[in-house]
Amino acid sequence: MDAIPSKVEFTLKSDEQTKNIATVYKDVSNCLFLGRGINFPVALEGALKLKEISYIHAEGYPAAEMKHGPGLL
Repeated sequence: MDAIPSKVEFTLKSDEQTKNIATVYKDVSNCLFLGRGINFPVALEGALKLKEISYIHAEGYPAAEMKHGPGLL
């Protein structure tokens, strides 16, 4: 709880950087989230959140499969 005010202050100070990033990506129609190992579920969740808030097509995908292709069963 003690750290919350400083975290909010940091977030508010990064407003200009957030606007710059948004300007770059605002017109994309697709987005690919990559994650390796335990970060794969984070990629899936990131893609889901982007779909929910922006209706931009997004997919979460294992990072290793981008290099080697999907594994076969």
